[in-house]
Amino acid sequence: MEKVIGLLFDIEKKANQIIERANDEKTELFEESERAIAEMEAAIADGNNAKINVLVAQAENELEKEKKHLIESSSKQLSELEANYLKNHDALVEKVFQSIIQI
Repeated sequence: MEKVIGLLFDIEKKANQIIERANDEKTELFEESERAIAEMEAAIADGNNAKINVLVAQAENELEKEKKHLIESSSKQLSELEANYLKNHDALVEKVFQSIIQI
């Protein structure tokens, strides 16, 4: 009977050791998976930041092109207005003067 109790005690002791080892492995695997997830999230964040930086650079480039286009267009319109003013100034003044006199 003592022998059976001794064997049962040994079995229980070994079972507890197996459970303890399994818990240690489970904890280790959990920590490894947490590290892997953190590394993956960091890699994804870095990739997203790189893509965002590219998009921001493209947007800034497009805005700069649009700004140059608007400046050129405005300068052209100003030049045309000034040329029209210089060309037709006397006629426009006479026309305004005549419309004032006729009223």
